[in-house]
Amino acid sequence: MPRARIGKLFHLTPLVDSLPDAEYFFKTMFSPLCMMRNYSSHWHRHAAIYIIGETSIEPMHCLAPEAGDEATSWYRYAERFGPRVHNMAFYVHDLEDLAARLEAAGVRITDAGSGTTVFCHPKDTPGMLEFHPSTGGTWEEVDPRFRPEWDAFRAAYWPHHPLGLLRMSHITVVTGDLDAAEQLYVGVLDAQPLPEQPSTIAGCTSRHYLVGEDTVVEMMDPRGTDTVAARDLERVGPSVTGVTFTVRELAAAAEWMSHFDTPIAEVTEAEVRLDVDQTWGCEYRFTERVLTGDPRV
Repeated sequence: MPRARIGKLFHLTPLVDSLPDAEYFFKTMFSPLCMMRNYSSHWHRHAAIYIIGETSIEPMHCLAPEAGDEATSWYRYAERFGPRVHNMAFYVHDLEDLAARLEAAGVRITDAGSGTTVFCHPKDTPGMLEFHPSTGGTWEEVDPRFRPEWDAFRAAYWPHHPLGLLRMSHITVVTGDLDAAEQLYVGVLDAQPLPEQPSTIAGCTSRHYLVGEDTVVEMMDPRGTDTVAARDLERVGPSVTGVTFTVRELAAAAEWMSHFDTPIAEVTEAEVRLDVDQTWGCEYRFTERVLTGDPRV
C-alpha cells in the first residue's frame, strides 16, 4: 500500500492581535490573492488566508472566550507567548495513513479518524503541524493553486510586481535537537534533505528539507546565539520563528517597501530584515540568495 503523500502548504498561521493591521501589512507588501476572510464561531476567531506566490499565510486573531466558554487552544497559545506563528498546515493525500505513521512514531495527535484534519501535539513536533486531506473537497475548490491556469498566473504576476517576489525561500523552525527533527521530517513525513550548507543566520547550525510539494523548512539550532531564533527557542521551545522570501532584486524590493509603513529593521547587501516586534513575532526576511540544491529553482 503506498504511503501518504504530503502536498502543498495549506497555510502558515501567524496569530495576530489585530487582523485589520495584519491585512494592511500583507496586502501592501505582497498584493496577495485572498482565499478566505471570515469569522468562525466554532474557533471564535477572525482570520484570512492569503496566497502569496506558491505559498499561503493565514493571519488569525483569536478572541477571548465569552463568559462561561472555554478558551480555544489558539487563544491560550497567544495569551502565553504573544503574537507569533502557531503552526504549519499541509494538504495530505491519505490522511489516515499519515495519522497512523505519526502515532507509530510517538507523536500525539487529535482529530484522528475525523477525516477532516489531524493536529499534532506541539511538544512532539518541532514546529506544530496540522494536516488536511487533499481529496478535491471545499478547500481545493477555493484554493487557486489547484486550478490548471495557476502556474502561468503565478509566473506572470508576482515576479513582475514591484516587490519582485520569486518564491518563499523557506520557513525557519528552531529546535535544540536536529537529529530528532530529521527523524520526524525525513522518516515520517518523507521530507527530502537538501545538501549540507551554512545556516541562513550566522552562528547557527541548520539542516534544510523540502517538505511536501514545494515548501522548504530550515531546521535551525541557534546554539546560544544572540538572535531572535535563540530567544524563541528558550522562551517558546521548538517552533516557527521566521519566513524568508526570495526576490529578483533586493534593492528594488527595499525601494518598494519604503513606500509603505514597512517595519524595516535592517538592510544589508544580503537581505532586508523586518522588525519582529512589529510583525507579530515572525521574523520576515527578503533575499536574492538561493538555497543550495533547491529543487524549485
